[in-house]
Amino acid sequence: MKTISTNIKCILITLMAGIFFFSCNDFLEEHPTGTLTDEAQITSIPGGVALATGAYRSLADWTGGGNVWGSSLPGSLEYPTGKAYAQYMGSDLWKYETDIMDGTHPYFTTIWNNWYRGVRDANLAIKMLPGVTQMPEADRSRYLGEVRTLRAFYYFCLVRLYGDVIANTTVLQNVGEAQQPRTSLVNIYDKIIVPDLEFAVNESNLQDTRSTDGRVTKHVARAILADVYLTMAGYPYQEARTDTTKKWCETGSWSMTEYPVNTQSARELLQKAKTQLDFLYGQYPIGEFSDLNNPEMDNKGGAIFQIQYSSGIRDNGLIVHTLPLSLQISVFDVETGTFIPSTEYLNSYNPADIRLQERVYFYSSDTKASKYDPNESPAPKFATRYLQKYYDKDAIKRTARSGLNFNLYRYADILLMLTEVNWALRQLGVAIPDNDVVKGINEVRTRAGLSNFSADGLTLLDIMSERAYELVFENKMLWDQRRTRKVLIDGEGQFAGIENFVGHQPTHFNFEFSNKHLLSPISGTELDNNRKCSQNFEWLPLQKGE
Repeated sequence: MKTISTNIKCILITLMAGIFFFSCNDFLEEHPTGTLTDEAQITSIPGGVALATGAYRSLADWTGGGNVWGSSLPGSLEYPTGKAYAQYMGSDLWKYETDIMDGTHPYFTTIWNNWYRGVRDANLAIKMLPGVTQMPEADRSRYLGEVRTLRAFYYFCLVRLYGDVIANTTVLQNVGEAQQPRTSLVNIYDKIIVPDLEFAVNESNLQDTRSTDGRVTKHVARAILADVYLTMAGYPYQEARTDTTKKWCETGSWSMTEYPVNTQSARELLQKAKTQLDFLYGQYPIGEFSDLNNPEMDNKGGAIFQIQYSSGIRDNGLIVHTLPLSLQISVFDVETGTFIPSTEYLNSYNPADIRLQERVYFYSSDTKASKYDPNESPAPKFATRYLQKYYDKDAIKRTARSGLNFNLYRYADILLMLTEVNWALRQLGVAIPDNDVVKGINEVRTRAGLSNFSADGLTLLDIMSERAYELVFENKMLWDQRRTRKVLIDGEGQFAGIENFVGHQPTHFNFEFSNKHLLSPISGTELDNNRKCSQNFEWLPLQKGE
């Protein structure tokens, strides 16, 4: 079932700021006037459900385009890692490779707007749900748990990409209230993200089960909360919290590099992450590799939290970008070849890794689509391997519409986070049993046909490498690089090593990473509209001021 996607088929009401909610036809009992403010009276159960459902709508834009042919928003989270390849210049990968990217690019303006739209939708729902008096209290609590989890997730994405951001937990009453300075990322974590998620896990009436339809459950909130704690145990949180009055993001005065970070705060956060990960451990199957590109396995198997798509209603926009450039292997009108792991990244896999085998995580040949060749003859030999994990066969060969969900969290990610948390705690002097350290990573490696690690020999290189192999192009590596401030060095049959982020030069980049690249540029649109908002260190455009 895809309840959220199906609900998109009928519009509930239009908000003043252009916000839409989706529900069933009985919303008409609310007698809508065509607009909605936070002073409106929404008291019925369908109205309350619509409020909660509205907070999900920005998730579907995750796989959207970057407003230029060949560009995609998921690509914008892979290109800055230095591990991506694109066959078409419109992707603007070259701007990352030559360090001329800036905050006016749709990659940054669109994502900023999408995630803040999610925040606004959540804020409105959080304010209005308590007034939905016809809804039982237990249901209101459940929906508040959903919406606060979503607000936390949107803010989590914002601070990982931009650092200090605008803190807003209320419904804005006028345009002037949008003029706000950025708030320390420490305060965003401490006062918004963590409280929202801890409410969802510890206080709300969310069911403590898996999500079967894309809606948030406690399992989803636990997975996000574990990721949040693990990230807070690293960077930039641990450095920024040493002085929350310092404008770290604007000055770029970052200097810490050790990982794991040896502070009491980091140890406590790792322990909290461990609690959530231990709870989730063993509750999901790791699943089959083929689950990842099979729409019939959406919300099943190892899936924990997925963005919901429905063929012909709301399609997954990423699929076309994973295809080889203009080789006519699909029925899509275009094939952009712009969401591809680099050859050097692919060469860093162990040749014995099952994931590297043809048609597991990657593929290197295909046939022509029937609309170009009725015999479906072989297409020209590929110059590189493409992602099989997003190969929705029905969409590619028949419909040009994909209902394949996009994974935000799946069980393999939980297993690898669990290993990292236990390894880090042991490095910081906490007694952790050997089996607890390696059980997660070894389950992932066993499925991949690789040998197991021992607890004594496990290194950060091993952990980050396995995350890179298993979670390839699932929009995880950028966050891993920034929270650890470490980067994998391309190699042959394995990653050659690991080194500090600052000073690392990706294989195809013409410059070394500096403090600038620990964050991304603030949206140029936000700078134009909000004169109190400042730009990150060494990024353009600069704030023009009042």
